Amino acid sequence: MPAKRRRLIFELTQKEKEAKFKAVLNEVSKKALALNQPIVFRNELCIKPNLFIHKYPDGRTELIEQDSQNSSEKVLKLLN
Repeated sequence: MPAKRRRLIFELTQKEKEAKFKAVLNEVSKKALALNQPIVFRNELCIKPNLFIHKYPDGRTELIEQDSQNSSEKVLKLLN
């Protein structure tokens, strides 16, 4: 029986890509939760390139500013 050839990402349908990315995202989210690490993302509050949202497993959500020189973070606002 020949081995099944793995398809490259650009060969997948949109539905297959979404399923693949969701599976990876779920795995990473579980690992972040276990390590008490935040999910980091940007939204309309991030009006400068160095602003990010940190959402922690306990529900705490913060708007943070990251220093591009040393990667230090400063909480600007608690969002919930």
